[in-house]
Amino acid sequence: MLNNEDYLAIFHEIKNSITLINGSLQLVAKKHPEVCGFDYWDETISEIDFLKNMVTLLSSIRLCDCKNLESVDVPSYMQSISHTLAASGWEDFTCELSVEKNIPPIQFDAQLIRQAIINIVKNACEAMHGHGVAAIHVTYADGYLHIAVTDHGGGLDPALSESVFQPFITSKTGGSGLGLAITMQIIECHHGTLVYTSRPGDGCTFTISLPATQN
Repeated sequence: MLNNEDYLAIFHEIKNSITLINGSLQLVAKKHPEVCGFDYWDETISEIDFLKNMVTLLSSIRLCDCKNLESVDVPSYMQSISHTLAASGWEDFTCELSVEKNIPPIQFDAQLIRQAIINIVKNACEAMHGHGVAAIHVTYADGYLHIAVTDHGGGLDPALSESVFQPFITSKTGGSGLGLAITMQIIECHHGTLVYTSRPGDGCTFTISLPATQN
């Protein structure tokens, strides 16, 4: 029977092959731009993107099975993420970070939670069409760390209210619908919760809640 490391190695190799195919197709299009007008060219590129996203989702699920837990100093950790976001290339979109004082060390997989936070912020940026300021507010209460990301992107489509965390459900043109599904998977494997509130005409707040320790 394959173990988690075997699965991750397989996903890695599949992703490498897909990336190679995608790169080759881009090179072909650059040297022979006329191919972009061929029947099924756009569909082929779309399917490649779908496969890449699918492998990312599956590998994230497997990563949760072998997460690397560590005791994390939350203020410095969040500052590091804030610096990463500031250097992300979003010229007209920024995040304002506020971290409550005296938050104790929290146990989680720093890389996976980092991915979850960035996924939510990326959604916020896209909801705001790359313009404006989102807020990241970090607090601690009753043994749980709470990370709330608030955007002003107009709020969630009510039609998606029951399926926002399901894979392949999205209201964004060209979106894969995998970002929040992956994020939910990461948070649940840490025995935490991910919830949202929508403010029609204004925006959304997505809140990650993580227990201080993992049992």
